[in-house]
Parts: sequence; C-alpha cells; structure tokens
Amino acid sequence: MIDLFSMPMILLYAILYGTTMKIADLFNEHGLKSAKYADLFFGVMSGIFGAMLVLSNNIIANIVLAMNIAFILRRRIDRINHALSLSIIAIAFLISIPINIAVFLAFYFIFLIFGGLKDYVDDVMKKKKGLLVKLNEAMLYYPIPTFIYCMLYGNWIVFYAFLLFMLSYNLTKYYAAKHGYD
Repeated sequence: MIDLFSMPMILLYAILYGTTMKIADLFNEHGLKSAKYADLFFGVMSGIFGAMLVLSNNIIANIVLAMNIAFILRRRIDRINHALSLSIIAIAFLISIPINIAVFLAFYFIFLIFGGLKDYVDDVMKKKKGLLVKLNEAMLYYPIPTFIYCMLYGNWIVFYAFLLFMLSYNLTKYYAAKHGYD
C-alpha cells in the first residue's frame, strides 16, 4: 500500500502542483490551446495537488495557504481556473489543518511583499532583460524563506517541497517559452 503522505509522495505533489499551476496559467494568459475546458481541468488538478500538500504537513499547509491568500491580494487569482485551485486548497485546509498563526503570517507577509515586488517589476516597470528580471523570475522568495525556516526548526520536507514547487513551475514556464508560449 502506498503511503499518500510519505516524503516521496509529498515531493511528487509539490512537483505536480507547480507544473499544473503553470499549465493552467498558460491556457488563459499565454495562448496555449488544447481541449475545451483544459484550463479548468488543470486548475482543478492544481487544486488537488495543492490540497494533497496541505493535507500532508501542517507547516506546508500554512505556507501554501499563505501563498494563496497573498495571490488574492496581488490579484493573481484572475481566472476561474485559479479560483478553482484556490477553493480546493482552502477547503482542504479548513476541514483538516489547524492554523499556525506565526508560520502563516510570517510567510504571508514574505510572499505578499516579495511577490508584490515581482508584480511591480513585471506589470509596472515591464522590464524584460537584466539581472533584476532574472532574479525576479526565479521566484527565490519561495525556497529562501523555507530554507531559513528549516535551518531554524528542521522539518526539511518544507524546503524540499517549495524548492521543487518553484523549480517545476519555472521549468514548465521555460519549456513553454521555448515553444512560443511566453
């Protein structure tokens, strides 16, 4: 029998969460075409993999929720597929995980501030080249704070999950850009 919340499964959920999140985004905002309702399918899949992360570990759950709540204030929940994903994740959190207010707020403000800076560079400055853009696009505000958290408290699955989430999201974005979906 497979342990749905073993370390390999949690890491797989993180990879699939990042990948499906970006694929859902590609359908709505970057011109990717496929079957009708594919954007909704990938939004639901993103939500399911995010929910599995939420159900796997209390700290990961609070960080995933903080990230998604920050998405709302950053106006990144801009399509129905993103809303479906967020709804599935929020429901999973509400039915199973107690909030750890210190972890939630710390990561919420990190994601809100640094995500907001990323949005500013992307949406207001509209920069396309340079070191700031490369650092910005790397989304290091996901793995660096989780690395610092793990240095302080252990629980390394948190860092590994967010590192793989960020890498899979960025590799999907890179692959899509190489094929004309920028």
